[in-house]
Amino acid sequence: MSDASEGRAFPKGVLIAVGILLGLTIVMVAVARLTGYRLPQAPFLPEVESRDIRFIAQPDGSMSVRDAATDELIQTLPPGSEGFVRGMLRGLERQRKGYKADISEPFHLARREDGMLTLEDPITGIRLDLRAYGVDNAAAFAVFLRSVPVRH
Repeated sequence: MSDASEGRAFPKGVLIAVGILLGLTIVMVAVARLTGYRLPQAPFLPEVESRDIRFIAQPDGSMSVRDAATDELIQTLPPGSEGFVRGMLRGLERQRKGYKADISEPFHLARREDGMLTLEDPITGIRLDLRAYGVDNAAAFAVFLRSVPVRH
């Protein structure tokens, strides 16, 4: 049995259109990067609760979560637990390497007026909306605040 499209040339018009689309995309990205153009972002609402927290790796593989101002122990994450929290910290730690800072420097965790949870790294300037990762993953960080976590 033979293939019905065997021996037929691929339409040149489609190849030209794809090439033009790719070329325009590359030019637009290059212009944006060279000029520093960024799309405007919606502003964050004011904080209703916040806490500066530090994550300190322990020799046994656990991680202590401490209030940066008082050094109060908030929670101890057992080895191999809290995969989302540890994964987020690994990514943030990679970003901090360029600033010669480690993971034990404080992060700013905040609940906003609309219930949004944000985790901000004051060293790198990265601010993450934790709800974007799902309600359960945001709740994994919400327990580090003083109030009872709010689920949306």
